[in-house]
Amino acid sequence: MIKAFVVDNDRLRAVDDLLANSDNVVWADLLNPTKEEEAAIESWLGVAIPTREEMEEIEISSRLYVEDGAYFMTA
Repeated sequence: MIKAFVVDNDRLRAVDDLLANSDNVVWADLLNPTKEEEAAIESWLGVAIPTREEMEEIEISSRLYVEDGAYFMTA
């Protein structure tokens, strides 16, 4: 599932269609994304989404990082 957010009147507002709002999205939250959702995000952002295994290997102190200009926060 992907939840995407845009800024609206200085507040975050959830949007239903990520790709239709892609120019304005400031945050995309992926919760157990499907392969198709991962591919769409990777294509849109031009970055590789870390796998579940890669996220589990990340030290707790390093769960927020920047790679290729994209900010990642893993849990």
